[in-house]
Amino acid sequence: MKNLKIFLGCCLTIACFSIQSASAQKGGIMLYGSLNYHETTAGHQFSAAPVGVGYFFNDNMNVGINYGFNNAYTKALDFTDHSHEVGPFYSNTWPLGEHFMLIGQVDAHYIWGDQHVVNASGGMVDGSYNGFLFRVYPLVGIDLGKGWALKAKVAELSYKKKHGKDAVIPNDHEVITGINGSTVGLGLSKNLFF
Repeated sequence: MKNLKIFLGCCLTIACFSIQSASAQKGGIMLYGSLNYHETTAGHQFSAAPVGVGYFFNDNMNVGINYGFNNAYTKALDFTDHSHEVGPFYSNTWPLGEHFMLIGQVDAHYIWGDQHVVNASGGMVDGSYNGFLFRVYPLVGIDLGKGWALKAKVAELSYKKKHGKDAVIPNDHEVITGINGSTVGLGLSKNLFF
């Protein structure tokens, strides 16, 4: 928690000393995303949460497509769980002064993946699934100048429906609401103007 406070404090300091302000413009392209890598003695995890490209059809609203993945390797099982999501997004931006912005985003994604699971007899087997994910979330953005912005997702409301392709992966659904570890994240974006 202390490291997160230091990191956010540094980001706020950078934003306060930004000289230029680059707001979105109609016809601009936004590239954004967050790549994460985490390693422990039990294994490692590599993910994108998500990365995307969008088109501003006016100064505040953009639509686009994004893609997310999570590959988690467990040494004890010698197996990597894979999950993927892809789909369109819509976001709207409200400026909060010269350097800050509030953003609302909606994602509608197709999901798929495979997992290593324990079956009824206690053995480890592979299974795959597909389904859909609908997610709505707010972000707070800090304009870093020259089209760059640091964005922090601060909460989430989402519904995920998973359909197992194999008997070992049951059909399941998941609802996420509020603020917790899976709903908070940081990422960067870059606006390109032509």
